[in-house]
Amino acid sequence: MQLILFHTYTLISHSWGIKSSSMERFRGYLERLTLNGRSKERKLPAMPSLPDDRPQPLARIAPFPAATANSRFFKSLPSEIRRRILVEAFGERVLHLDLRLEHPLKKYSKKDRNIAKPRPERHANAHLFHPSLRDTTQPQEWTWWSCVCHTRFPNWNFNLDPPGVSIFDDEPAKDGCRDPFMLPRCLCVLYPGHAPAKCFIGVQGWLLVCRQAYIEGVDVLYSTNRFHIAYAELAIRLPRLLPLHHVSAITAAELSWNLTIPPSEYFCWDANDKDGLQNCDRLALLARLPQILPNLRYLYLSLQDVLRMREPMPAIGGREMYEEIEEVLRKVDAMIVRMSRLQECRVALPSSLYSTRKLVEKGRDIDWGRGIDPDPETLWRNIPTSDVSTDLNTANRSISGYWIVHGVEDMYPPPLPEAV
Repeated sequence: MQLILFHTYTLISHSWGIKSSSMERFRGYLERLTLNGRSKERKLPAMPSLPDDRPQPLARIAPFPAATANSRFFKSLPSEIRRRILVEAFGERVLHLDLRLEHPLKKYSKKDRNIAKPRPERHANAHLFHPSLRDTTQPQEWTWWSCVCHTRFPNWNFNLDPPGVSIFDDEPAKDGCRDPFMLPRCLCVLYPGHAPAKCFIGVQGWLLVCRQAYIEGVDVLYSTNRFHIAYAELAIRLPRLLPLHHVSAITAAELSWNLTIPPSEYFCWDANDKDGLQNCDRLALLARLPQILPNLRYLYLSLQDVLRMREPMPAIGGREMYEEIEEVLRKVDAMIVRMSRLQECRVALPSSLYSTRKLVEKGRDIDWGRGIDPDPETLWRNIPTSDVSTDLNTANRSISGYWIVHGVEDMYPPPLPEAV
């Protein structure tokens, strides 16, 4: 392609007698055109990771007593009171965790900035990820994005929320905090403070105060918050992105597990592929979770588009689809029985799959109306005893079952009956 364009450039310049300055601009245009045409062939950057040789964790180094000798917070308050204060400051929240390849933001001149139509601001600056604001001529780079989830009401307590009976839009599978196409959610304005600062956890300043503050703060940050992890591979790569003792401290997680994008396509740019994600079935990745998150006590697993890879797709509500879903849930069973500290698990199925389960097991379809007294969208599943490994200690064995709840809407509700 470059050779053809070069000959075109030479032929035009000699035949038409165009000035060299004009031809240089034309040549630059051809080069940019060639570069954009090869944009998909660029070698994309490898996913960031921690170095293999890391120093001793800071949390395991004893703090200097002199650093807190004059601090009333550390000297006058007992440890349990200090912890409660830290929990109120940046604990017991739902925290989004996302890492993706993004083009850099466009750079506007002052004149262009006044002409450009601003997009409506979104929670936690999510509007900045809209494709129209990204410079696609520049190479992609890895970009972290995290925030405090604002899709729930400020007084919402996730420790007391029963499965399947809350407002449907509050379900983690319906979360839209990261979506740059959505308009601002009204719930964000209900939280105190000024945007966008109130949308972030704001813990870094405290962690940098001193070593004692870091030790107590990091423990609260990872052990009391619930982490909403954007996609399956990010959960698998956590030990390479965060210190291992921090990942092990996580006790609650919400995982989005989309099964339609093969890892070979999603992670083809990770040249090292130390985790073997390119040639691995995305559903098979579930088996790695007990080792990666060994201290989970709460797990919300949203399975998305489970059967989309199969053609033709079984009929919704039929016994064939029910059996297909059963095969998927058996792999979930095998994962859960290896999580010895798990106390509660909810598996969210898309509308088509959940509707099939509910129709077969209860003879009723999804309660699309969600009225004043809605039908709880939950199904209890007992883990078959044959799936429980014999080497598991009976006293430390995982929970005996889990809730199946209504997840993402992948189908439209049926039409309302005509009025008589």
